[in-house]
Amino acid sequence: MITTPTNFERTAAWLAACGKTPNPDGLSTQIGCHLEEMTEFLDTITLESSTGITSAAMQEVSAVLKSLADNIKKGYAKAVILDREAALDALVDMDVTGNGVAYMAGFNKPEGDRRVLDANDDKMNQDGTPVILLGGKIGKREGWAPADLSDLV
Repeated sequence: MITTPTNFERTAAWLAACGKTPNPDGLSTQIGCHLEEMTEFLDTITLESSTGITSAAMQEVSAVLKSLADNIKKGYAKAVILDREAALDALVDMDVTGNGVAYMAGFNKPEGDRRVLDANDDKMNQDGTPVILLGGKIGKREGWAPADLSDLV
């Protein structure tokens, strides 16, 4: 029986191939990367509200999160997990709710996951070494192209 690695397993293998091991500084950088992706999502939606909450409020939240993410990714601030069990619960819940959003939007998320993980694998230099940015974030090699997800939406 052939088993396909989970997204977690593929991501962990990719991080390890980039020389990343679980440690407080690397964790902080990864939290910054996670916050950055949240802002990218926030920037794709608008609000229709009868309560007075506006899209401008969402843009303000996104701007604050972008600033936090940038400072954390560059190592100017350090994010520390205070409650590991609650953090794991929240991460699992974000994965589940993210999959729910993709389902409700009619996105082909399984194929999107595969393409994005393949594109991550392609970030490595030709010699197999990673591009590491200020603060430890994994960068993109020259000539790298993001996954094309246009036919999955």
